Amino acid sequence: MEFYHGNPQDPSWLARISEFHGHLGPWLVVGALVGRDALQRLKTPGHWKINVVCWIPSDRQRTPFSCMLDGLQASCGATTGKRNLWVRNSAEVLADGWPVVHVMRLPEKDRPLEGITYAAKNSLHDWMKHVTDERIEEASRQLARAEVAELIAISPMGQREFAWCGHDEGRLGEGETT
Repeated sequence: MEFYHGNPQDPSWLARISEFHGHLGPWLVVGALVGRDALQRLKTPGHWKINVVCWIPSDRQRTPFSCMLDGLQASCGATTGKRNLWVRNSAEVLADGWPVVHVMRLPEKDRPLEGITYAAKNSLHDWMKHVTDERIEEASRQLARAEVAELIAISPMGQREFAWCGHDEGRLGEGETT
């Protein structure tokens, strides 16, 4: 895979995540779109103020799907090194076999824990089927211009989702795999 070929028309965030990851790819962009959207919806700067659980089926915990993790790290600041970004697998969460992301804004004195679930829609699955290696950067730039809600189902997390993430017993992060 060749390294990222800069394009002066790329928004600064797209150039930054591509340089961080080493190339521009669609799953990288999906992770970045989710991370950026979550920070805006949760009204948080990210980094130490959030926890992210990325659910990826065990047979897809490889590239290109795992590239989503770099997109999340570069866009919202949660990282595996800080131990606030985890990769997990659960048939219960992954009913359709595609990645699901839970982003949680940690509670503060005047703000309770809040979280958002991101799950790919069929339109994203269909779009990904048509991406070829020859047009990976072009397709990724096109994806970066898309409206997140057109490709990804976005919903508030409920008790069940917090329990999946280990928050129900105050164990957020235990049992993670990276």
